[in-house]
Amino acid sequence: MIRTEGRSGLNASPAASQSVAFDPRELLRRARKRRNFAEKFDSFSDAYVWVLAALIALAYLFSALFGMLFVLLGEGVAHQELPSAVWRMQDLSFVLLMLSALAIFRLMIYLGPCGLSAAKADWWLPLPVTLRAIRRPAWRNAMLTGLFASSFAGALWLIVMLGLAGSLPLPVAVLGLACFAAAGAGLANAATAIQAMNRQAAARRICDGVGLGLLTAVAVLWLLLLFQIPWAQDLVGAVAAATLDPAAWLFALLVVLALGAVSTYWAYRHVERIPGPALRLAGEHQQLAMGTLMQGDSRGIAAPAQSAISRRMTLGSKLTAALPVAWRILCLRLLRSGRWHPVAGFLLLAFSLAATVQRIANPLSAAAFYLVLCLILAFSISATIAPLVSEKQLTQPLGISEAALVREATLYAMLFSAISLLLLTGGLGLVGMIQLERIWLWIAAIVVAALGCAAASIAHARRAERDWSAVLGGATNDAAMATQLFMETATFIRAAATFSPIFCLVLSPATPIPPLLWVAAMLFGANSLIHVAGRKLGGAA
Repeated sequence: MIRTEGRSGLNASPAASQSVAFDPRELLRRARKRRNFAEKFDSFSDAYVWVLAALIALAYLFSALFGMLFVLLGEGVAHQELPSAVWRMQDLSFVLLMLSALAIFRLMIYLGPCGLSAAKADWWLPLPVTLRAIRRPAWRNAMLTGLFASSFAGALWLIVMLGLAGSLPLPVAVLGLACFAAAGAGLANAATAIQAMNRQAAARRICDGVGLGLLTAVAVLWLLLLFQIPWAQDLVGAVAAATLDPAAWLFALLVVLALGAVSTYWAYRHVERIPGPALRLAGEHQQLAMGTLMQGDSRGIAAPAQSAISRRMTLGSKLTAALPVAWRILCLRLLRSGRWHPVAGFLLLAFSLAATVQRIANPLSAAAFYLVLCLILAFSISATIAPLVSEKQLTQPLGISEAALVREATLYAMLFSAISLLLLTGGLGLVGMIQLERIWLWIAAIVVAALGCAAASIAHARRAERDWSAVLGGATNDAAMATQLFMETATFIRAAATFSPIFCLVLSPATPIPPLLWVAAMLFGANSLIHVAGRKLGGAA
């Protein structure tokens, strides 16, 4: 019996030793180590994908930017020498640099920049635990986002400078990229401190004021250059030369590093004060920005503030009180959402470039302006008319048939497009970029182009939301994926085809336009006539 107990004791001793050696803290450490490795691997995978996507985008944008500069500068074509065109493209590079920094800072403020995804926010924020372990990774991701965004913008700026100057010294490229990367991290740190103090609205107002002041300074310098003030000419020349000077970039890098150290300490002191709701809201903004980037739809992040909507609704109600109900809806949506802002902003930019920058007043630039306006009109108008052409349930509360709603939306799209095209044509004609001798042909070409813009707007509005992951994921091979993408872009290709008479008048004003070209352009815009004439018959029936 004693030996049996001895054997049982010997048999039980390893288990007893194992039970004594078991440590729950070791199990937790192993689980935490595995979780950290998984999170780091996921972060590395995401960073790898984004860096690879950025490199591919830069490879495509390299040729696109060179082509844009070729068109804007009118290489190989005659251009107008306007007395008001005193700027060179390289002279405005510093302004573009400052505006890029302001845009990145505004982006960081919008993104948070410290945020939590919806899943993490739902899990961690209700728990009675400290958020230190959550805030620090969010801060690190914010700095990486700022560094990545600023480096990408810096690479684009260097590509533009290479196209303008013809050559770019290697020290300037290296120091410039380093300066952009350090500036992006510093701006992200400053935005983190501002988020902790809940001063995003004040920071946005300051950014708007700085941008307005910068544009005002450009306008003042333009006036001084127009009157040939010597010290203004020397100042502009020195700033333009400094953009290609390695010593200037080295000094800028040292200044940016010093300011970055200050902003990093500032963020370190305030990052622990970011509340949980602010992290959740920033995560929602980041998810919205990601969806905008993937879907190519900026309606979410471009929506105006509620105060601006209320103010515009009050003004719009007074202005549209006498209009029919469909037109009143369209005008109120136009005023409330500010969909006319992109069109007006582009027209102002086109006129400013043509009148103040050397070599911009050429036929190639004019053709490019018309093409860009075509795309802007299609997107802006489609967002305005979307409820009338895609939501059939509106027919009952409004007491209007679906055919009548589509007809009114088509007429509105044609009118808005025609007015925008007339404004662009008149402005370019005033600065001498285009010749308006054959005025009746111009009117006919504008009408045909308006038909194309209206048809593209209605087609894009009816397409509504597209889940690109499902669309592209359902493609079985590369050919099917290319087909899907072509179907999405075919609408805008047809709209651009209706501008072919305008392109002929711009590039070759003395050459007769072939009748076949008119017929093809009319066929591409015939859907608008079908919506107006055909729907009218259907509505009458």
